[in-house]
Amino acid sequence: MPKRISDCSLHVYVTPETLDHIVETVRGVVDDHLQDREVFAWRFTLPVDPDDPAHILLETQWRVDHPGQEPGARRTYEIALSLVGAPRDLTAPGLAALERRLMMETAGGATDLEIPRTIRVRRRDSFDFETERESL
Repeated sequence: MPKRISDCSLHVYVTPETLDHIVETVRGVVDDHLQDREVFAWRFTLPVDPDDPAHILLETQWRVDHPGQEPGARRTYEIALSLVGAPRDLTAPGLAALERRLMMETAGGATDLEIPRTIRVRRRDSFDFETERESL
């Protein structure tokens, strides 16, 4: 059966301590979202290069919101998620709901005031490798 693949890229501009909290939040949101769905998911977190446009955007946003302050240990991290499952388990409305919840729950609250962040979700349909192999 063909699978659908959804990739989610959340960029956050935070301190390492806040990153730990954000990763736990993301893990909880994804676990809740995937409950009762047959979806394989994995997550990884990487620091973003200082020359990357995502970092430049988020650092600039933080500096505008905190004039005269230095960012200290803050840097941009990418929290990447990949979800693989049947199309019925990875629908466009479901992914939009996941995107909204991730943005809402990673806002920062009292920890960092408003955490500069961006999110991008991309869906694609794969093809069934077994079927393709048989037809060759």
